[in-house]
Amino acid sequence: MIQFVDIHHRFGSNVLFDGFQWHIKPGTRTALVGPNGSGKTTLFQIASGKAKPDSGTVSRSKGTIISLFQQIPDFDPEQSVLATSLEENKLYKSYSNRIHEIHKLMDTTDPSSDAFEKLLHDQSEIEDFANEHDLHNLEVRAKKILTGLGFTVESMEKPVKSFSPGYQHRLGLAIALLNKHNLLLLDEPTNHLDDSAKEWLAEYLINQNAAFVLVTHDPDFLNKTTNSITEINSKGVFEFQGSLEEFFEAKNEIHDRLSKQFAKEESYLKSRLDWVERFRAKATKARAAQSVLKRLEKREKLERPEDSFWNQKPEYVFKYEEASKIAFRVIDGAYSYPGKSETIFSNASMEFNNGEKVALVGPNGAGKSTFLRCVAKIHPFSCGETMYGPRTKLGYFSQTHTEDLDPEKNLLQSVIASFPFLSEMEARSLLGHFAFSNDSVFKQVKSLSGGEQSRLRLAMLVYRPTNCLLLDEPTNHLDIVVRDALRRALIDYKGAVLVISHDPEFLSGLCDKTFQLSGGSLHDLNCSFEDYLKYHKEEENSDISKLTSSQNKEDTVQTKSAKNQIKNKIKTLEKEIPSIEKKIELLEKNKKDKEDLLADPNFYKNRSYQSELDSYNEIKNEIASLTARWENVHLELETFKEQVNS
Repeated sequence: MIQFVDIHHRFGSNVLFDGFQWHIKPGTRTALVGPNGSGKTTLFQIASGKAKPDSGTVSRSKGTIISLFQQIPDFDPEQSVLATSLEENKLYKSYSNRIHEIHKLMDTTDPSSDAFEKLLHDQSEIEDFANEHDLHNLEVRAKKILTGLGFTVESMEKPVKSFSPGYQHRLGLAIALLNKHNLLLLDEPTNHLDDSAKEWLAEYLINQNAAFVLVTHDPDFLNKTTNSITEINSKGVFEFQGSLEEFFEAKNEIHDRLSKQFAKEESYLKSRLDWVERFRAKATKARAAQSVLKRLEKREKLERPEDSFWNQKPEYVFKYEEASKIAFRVIDGAYSYPGKSETIFSNASMEFNNGEKVALVGPNGAGKSTFLRCVAKIHPFSCGETMYGPRTKLGYFSQTHTEDLDPEKNLLQSVIASFPFLSEMEARSLLGHFAFSNDSVFKQVKSLSGGEQSRLRLAMLVYRPTNCLLLDEPTNHLDIVVRDALRRALIDYKGAVLVISHDPEFLSGLCDKTFQLSGGSLHDLNCSFEDYLKYHKEEENSDISKLTSSQNKEDTVQTKSAKNQIKNKIKTLEKEIPSIEKKIELLEKNKKDKEDLLADPNFYKNRSYQSELDSYNEIKNEIASLTARWENVHLELETFKEQVNS
C-alpha cells in the first residue's frame, strides 16, 4: 500500500527520521506507538502528502487511497455539521462544484446551441461519476456515522460554532471515516469520545474492510481494534503481533536478553584485558598479550541497551502552597451563553475542600468544561454565588492548547514568559524534567505534536504554586508513561483536584468523590469514582441519547406530548416508505426501457437520441434521489423509535 524508504526529516536540530524504513501492507490493522514527539503525527502527514520529508522516498501502490484524521481539525464555524461533513468530502466537493458550474452555464447558454449540448454531455459524465462513487447516498451515510459518534438528527443542522471542541473533534473523525479510502490513518481518534461513541467507533473499525493505522493512548480501545503493535523510532519500526500487554512483555524480554549479553561481553572483555595487563610486560608473554589485544580491538562492540521508554517512571511533583480548609464554594450557579436565553446548567452547588479529589462526570455536551471554566474565573457564572478560600490558588488545565500557549513562541520563551524570574538555565532544567532537552527547547509551539504541547502545559502547571487544580481532559494526547506519572503526582498532591476525563483507568484510585453534571443539573453522587462506575454509569449512558449536543442540555425525561408528536412522525414516515418503493419500481422499469432503446446502434443517429439520453439521466438521478430518501426515512424512523422507547 505505502512504503517509506530511507526517510530523513528534522525540526531544527531535532532529528525525527534518520533513514526511516516501513512498509504498510494491505490488511494492516496496527497501533503505532512511541513517546510523544517521536514523529507519529509527522509520519501520518508525510504518508498522506500533507508534508514532505527532507529526503527519501514515499511509494504508494496504485489504487491506494488514504484518509487521514488529525488531532486538531479546523472547520468553517458558520456551516452546519451535516453540510460540513459533505463539503469536506473530496469526491462530493468535486462533484458539487462541477454540477453547480454546469447549471450556472446552462442558465446563460442557448438550449439549441452546440455549447448547450456539450454541457448536457458534461452533466451526464459528472452524474455517472456521482453514481460510480455513490455520492447521492453520501448524506445518508454521513448521518449514520454522525449518529454513531453522538450527534442527534436535529443537532446535525446546527452550525459548527455551537459545538464544544470535543464535538468538533467528532465531526473531524466522521469526515475521515466518510472520505473514500482503503487506508485509514487515525491520530488520537478516541480523545473527547465518551464510552458509547468509543464503543461505536471500535465496532466500526472491526467490521470495515480498509487497512488502518491507529495512534491512541487508550489501551482498551487499542487492544479491541488492532491485531499488532508497531513501535516507531528514527530508523524504522519494531512490529509485534499481539496485544499491548504482550508487546510490553516482549520488549522487556528483549531488553533482559540484551542486558545479559552485554554483561557477559563486558565480563569477558574485562577478564581478557586483565590478562593482557598482567602479562604484556613479560618477555615470554608479550607477543601473546599483543595478539589478544589486537583481536579485542577488532571484536564487534556491543552497546549497552537503553532502558525501555515504556519502563520509565518520571516523577512530577506539583508545587503546593498551604491553603485554608475551603478551596471554593458555588451556590446556585448557572450559565447561559451571552445573548442566548438557553441555560447550560442552573442551581449548581458545590463545596470543594482542600485535599479532596473529585471527578466531574456526565455526557459530552452537558456543560462540564463550561462549569470548570466558570470556577477557573475564565467565564463568570450568569447568576449564583461563588466564594473562594482566602488562600486558594487555582491551577487550570484546558483541553484546548491555544488557550494557554502562543504558537509563535518556542518552548524556552513560553516558560520564561510564564515565569519571568527564572533564568534560562532554570527554565531549561524544568523543560528537561519533562523530556525536552538540548535544542528541542527552541522548537516553536506550533511545530509541536499534541502530546508535546500537553507536556509543555503540564510542565508549567507543575511549577506554578497552587492548592486547587482544575483539569479538563488532562490525559488527551499524553503517552502512557507521562499519563501514569501525572496520575501518581496527583495522588500525592496535597491540594484539591477537580478533574474531567474520559479515562476510567486514570480516575480510578485517584478520585474519592464524584459529581455528575447531566440534564442541566449538578449532583453530588456521594461516592468514589470506582463506585460511580459500579452503580451510576449505566444510568448516565441511558441519558446520552436524550442530550442535544449544540445546546449542551436537554431534559432527561420526555413529556407525554413530545412522545406523541414523535409517534405521529413515525406513522407519517412509515406511510412514506411504500410510496417511495412504488415510485422506484416504476422508474426502474422506465430506466430499463430507456437502456434498451439507447443500446440500439441505429437509434444513435436518430434526432431524438439526445432528448432520450437526457430523459434517461433524469430517471437515474430521480432513482438515486428517491433511494437516498428511502434510506434517510429508515434512519429517521430508527432514531425516533429509539427516542420513544428510551
